[in-house]
Amino acid sequence: MNKLLLITAAGYIVGVRAIESEKNHSILLSDVYINNPSQRLIDHFESLEIAKEQIIGHKKLSTDDAQSLISRWEANYFTTS
Repeated sequence: MNKLLLITAAGYIVGVRAIESEKNHSILLSDVYINNPSQRLIDHFESLEIAKEQIIGHKKLSTDDAQSLISRWEANYFTTS
């Protein structure tokens, strides 16, 4: 299943696009990971609805590419010395 990488002012979001919102002003994602680099924080949510005007950029990712990206985020923040 393809995932989306969304870039927003708050950080990077990876998730699976769910059913299109009727309002069409937002995107509903499921299995969502948010990377907020300014706070060095990664969060996971079951679902998230994001307004389209908050999206700066986007890219489709394969499941493997998405998992690799999330693993790199976790390694960057949670490695021990």
